[in-house]
Amino acid sequence: MGIRDRRDIEKVEMKKKIKGAAIGLIEQEGYENLSIRKIASKIEYSPTTIYLYYKDKAAIITDISDDLYHKVESMAAAIINSKTAHSIDQRMSNLLNSFIMCLCGEPEMAKAIMYSGTNVIFSGNTGDAPHNSGIGLLDHLIEDGIAKKELKPNITHTSWMIISALLGFVMGSIENQLYKRNDFGKLAEDFVEILMGGIRQ
Repeated sequence: MGIRDRRDIEKVEMKKKIKGAAIGLIEQEGYENLSIRKIASKIEYSPTTIYLYYKDKAAIITDISDDLYHKVESMAAAIINSKTAHSIDQRMSNLLNSFIMCLCGEPEMAKAIMYSGTNVIFSGNTGDAPHNSGIGLLDHLIEDGIAKKELKPNITHTSWMIISALLGFVMGSIENQLYKRNDFGKLAEDFVEILMGGIRQ
């Protein structure tokens, strides 16, 4: 292994260590109390070292939010591609419910991403309507549902409107600690049913 390869591996490992420390601090103290100094102290490096890898805490959150977004996107792809198991309607409902439960399962991280201004969900905004690969997956499922006459046609920008509504529900649930309720699963299902009622044929 060459020097460059070794440095690349060290860089990846150091970033992983920094992100792990940041996540731990966010879960313990909340995003508002996160600082480069605290991250550096937790991994026993100087703040100067952290700045070699990230320009500020927002850049760390961007990296963490990318990881969480890819986790959500992988989950979505698995549900969408389970074509033989369920109807479009069932897959859509499962997808929306899983999105809620995934983000509410990491409440401090979801808050950190939303409060930091890191626009991961809509990072592919082209000026017309927000778009990225995750929204593209949902677009295809909706197109399938329209073709099979399960979903209403001619609703403009359905995917990003649904995701916007889901994010609002998630943040409201986290802020009001509804995700801790024993009946939160039912509450999430009811919300998804309301959304689905607006697009079913």
